[in-house]
Formats: sequence, structure tokens, C-alpha cells
Amino acid sequence: MAEEKKSIFQRAGEWGIPFGLYLACGGVLAIFVDCFTPLSVILTLMMLATPAVVYYFQRRKFIEDDGFTEYAGLWMLGIMLFILGAVLACFIVYLVAQYCRPDYMYEQAERIIEIYKQVPEMRDSEILNIIQQMVDKQMMPSPIEAVFNSFWFITFLGSVTSALTALIAQRPLKRHIRRQ
Repeated sequence: MAEEKKSIFQRAGEWGIPFGLYLACGGVLAIFVDCFTPLSVILTLMMLATPAVVYYFQRRKFIEDDGFTEYAGLWMLGIMLFILGAVLACFIVYLVAQYCRPDYMYEQAERIIEIYKQVPEMRDSEILNIIQQMVDKQMMPSPIEAVFNSFWFITFLGSVTSALTALIAQRPLKRHIRRQ
């Protein structure tokens, strides 16, 4: 009996989980990259590979449908992957940020302040004053605020990325003709 082909939304639901875990790994790496600098190489590679991962899922769906998935369908698959993946990733990153590094934003702001103070041209800059005031008045984003901002950024950038990768994933299938 032939396997029933699944809709774009069913596939996005299935593939959104591993994609979300992939995004979550990147988010967790970003939180700890300042503690162990070599993580930045892994994080950079993951960020650069993200379009290839989305392409993989889009191409897989295109092949599953024997090359009849339209561009809009592949784009929607990518968008849904990013939305579902971002929900899972943001939940995991929130837990890590809230319970493992609750002062992460303040630590990063303090680090930026120290760097700016070392550069003579930046010591009296407006941006330094603004960051210092945000730290002093405890106005840095909380982990949940940072995660919500990340969610919107991921979904927007994911939509654009998916539009581009869908163009590539839609290339014609090579048909193998058996000679008799």
C-alpha cells in the first residue's frame, strides 16, 4: 500500500521539531559563547548552514511530491518551519537564559561599556552614555523580552530565507530513463 502524501502543514509540524532544536542549539551557543570562545566557530557555521537546512526540507518535500510542489507551497513550508522552530527554540532559550544566565544582558552591556571606555574616541559617545544609563536604571531587556524579540526576528528573517531557498529547491527533478 502506497504511503499517503502529507500536506505542507503536516510536514512543517513534523520537521519543525528537529529544526527548532537546531535553532535552540544556536541560541544556547549564543548565550554561552562569551564563556568559551571556540563556540563562536560552531555558532557561525550553524548560522551559515541554516539556509541549507531549510533548503533540505523544502527539497525533500518537492521530491516527495514528484516535483509538483509549487513555489508558494515550498515558501510556506519554510515559513512554517521557522515559526514552529522559533517557538520551540525560544522556549528552550528562555529557560536557559532565565535559569542559567539571568544577568546575561547586563553582562554583555557591561562588556560593551568596558570596550568603549578603552577607545579614546568612544569615551564620550552618546551610545556609551545610553548603554550606561540603561544598565544604571536597570532597563536592559529581561530574558522573556529578548526571547520575544528573537522570535519576531527569526520569523521575519526565516520568511526571507525561505523565499530564496524555495527558488532553488524547486529546480526540476532529474528523471532516470531505463533503456531496454
